[in-house]
Amino acid sequence: MSYYFFPSCKVTAQFKDASKRAREYVDQKLGLKPIGCCRPNHAKLTADDTALIVCNNCAAIIEENTDARIQFLWELIDQDPDFPFPDYHGEEISVQDCWIAFDKQHVQDAVRSLMRKMNIRVVELEENREKTKFCGTNLLSPCTESNAQLARKRYVEQFPHMFTPMEPEEQVAHFRAHCEQIETDKVVCYCKFCTEGINMGGKQGLHLIELLFPA
Repeated sequence: MSYYFFPSCKVTAQFKDASKRAREYVDQKLGLKPIGCCRPNHAKLTADDTALIVCNNCAAIIEENTDARIQFLWELIDQDPDFPFPDYHGEEISVQDCWIAFDKQHVQDAVRSLMRKMNIRVVELEENREKTKFCGTNLLSPCTESNAQLARKRYVEQFPHMFTPMEPEEQVAHFRAHCEQIETDKVVCYCKFCTEGINMGGKQGLHLIELLFPA
């Protein structure tokens, strides 16, 4: 059995410093270097392998095209008794669940566990966990051709209705309305698109990787 680390192209691009520190952690913990993008490289996985991932969309692609085991970086860190968790001093921060991971209770549990271990008081939204319909800017644009091909079951066959394209000005109004229900100024996300949507709506979206690997 082999481990392969998919660090997420989009998260790496948007959160460069935190992603660099995450890669260093994975290298130190497991001796793994990033394999690269999931789109071409998922084909290297066998049923005996484990894909260590950051991105919910990577999980969808790997699930539909391989028999490999999937472990999220959040789960790995949550199970690490030696991880140096930063202390956020009991601050109340909401958690925004991602629709792509609406059916992954183990991921949702790990995210909340990590927040508590960072001394964050978790504030839940009404549409949380399996009830979430939020994936930021991702669901307000047409499903990309690549995602439709590589995760066809989820995006084309089961949930095509989740994609409701909007013009940019409509998106801003949509996210502002969404953020009006959120009590806290800060919102933890574990999706790049969710983070963008929260920020567009007027709240401070924080990707989990930023909190775990601060400067």
